[in-house]
Amino acid sequence: MQVTLAGYNIDSSLIQQLDSAAATPEVLSAAYARISRSPLSVTELRREALQELPKARRSNSRIIFELGHASVAEHAVFNFDIIGVSRLLTDALETIRLASFTEKSQRYVTFSQDYVVPGELEPEFHRDLKTHYISAMNGLFTEYQASIADLHSYYARKHPKMPEKDRDCLSKEDARYILPLATKTQLGMTLNARSLENLLQRLASNPLQEAAELRAQLLEPVARICPSLVRYTEKDEFTGTFQPGKIKVTRDDFSPDECVRALNVTSDTDDLILAALLFEQTSADFGRCRDKIASLDFEAKQALWQQVFAHIQPWHKMRRAFELVDITFELRMSESCWAQFKRHRMGTIIRQQKSAGEIYTVPQAIQNIGRAFRWEELIDGVEKLAGRLHKVLPDISAYARLNSCKVKVLAKMNLRELYHFVRLRSDAHAQWEIRNLSHSITDHLRVFCPHATAFLCGKSELRPVADRQKD
Repeated sequence: MQVTLAGYNIDSSLIQQLDSAAATPEVLSAAYARISRSPLSVTELRREALQELPKARRSNSRIIFELGHASVAEHAVFNFDIIGVSRLLTDALETIRLASFTEKSQRYVTFSQDYVVPGELEPEFHRDLKTHYISAMNGLFTEYQASIADLHSYYARKHPKMPEKDRDCLSKEDARYILPLATKTQLGMTLNARSLENLLQRLASNPLQEAAELRAQLLEPVARICPSLVRYTEKDEFTGTFQPGKIKVTRDDFSPDECVRALNVTSDTDDLILAALLFEQTSADFGRCRDKIASLDFEAKQALWQQVFAHIQPWHKMRRAFELVDITFELRMSESCWAQFKRHRMGTIIRQQKSAGEIYTVPQAIQNIGRAFRWEELIDGVEKLAGRLHKVLPDISAYARLNSCKVKVLAKMNLRELYHFVRLRSDAHAQWEIRNLSHSITDHLRVFCPHATAFLCGKSELRPVADRQKD
């Protein structure tokens, strides 16, 4: 056996010191693309690609774009610092599945009065609207700072023994609900060339000037460094959807406190998972495995489940048999909660773009400190601003949406992914809204698959559950 570390991500300033045209991920893609058809070792293929960069680029273009083996582009990986973008625009980035993002957290960091003023408002004839926009944004940030101060005093009185850092966190995570999606943020993004091409197409179809600016700044260095890996970056007329037109449907009928509806669940979930685990370890066909599991009595099945969960720890992943169970939910959550939920993008997540009427989540702590009335005044003012923006520049009205504004989401996840979601989001350290959402999802699931969800809980709960199971 021979294993060679063929490449890895390093800081771009070090790459620039190399001063070599061959300092490009194209050579790795070209070398790996030829593994399946060349008798040479992969080490020799890499050496050849380094020596003949023009040939490597031609090879990439032919294999990726003519033959259609786009996975070759996945061997090239990029890291981007993205600074000063709006929370609104992060939605266009952070729903890309095969990529990694780490964003400045409004839960742990106090945000300064820094927000995006859309370029669409720059023309002189929009001067009054721009003045209204800036005034509204400044009012929101002023209240954000005031709420943090009052919340910190409130938590100092309520939890005098709580560490200062924890009180700060609680204050920020509630005060942020008054912040707009125009708030500037920053993030680190890591993705391969294939995902980058997908992202650039998505940004090209986004109507915001901010999206066009970001697209240009992402494309320029990549097109210069590795032109053979990213080609289809322009706006694509294919949408894959339709315009509702005259189709009329009834409005939202969620009750005020409702956040989760289970719409569709795979049938016979517990038995299905056991049958798949049996299939994995025997030579029988799956039908016979299902019949055998179905024939077992309750005690026999319970004994099997005890084996499945034996020795489970918070970092363990469930077997792929759990992926056979799919659950579809309709969810309602705030924009603040959505910013966390959208990170679980290996599931199928469809966000509703329009609302039947804005509904807001005002944290209980804000009511407890007596600032809810001021929040209601600001919400009313922001709704008027959004209305004005929508009449003139509908594409930018979402900048005026608040973190507290609720959205509806259609989500389909398999049970293995839900174990990951609940481990993280039902944990004692999770933010309160997404923790409540996770608890509610768990309650629904336990109705349909009580055995398979026996250890579906947050990391902080797992050890006590395991201890009770042993008893």
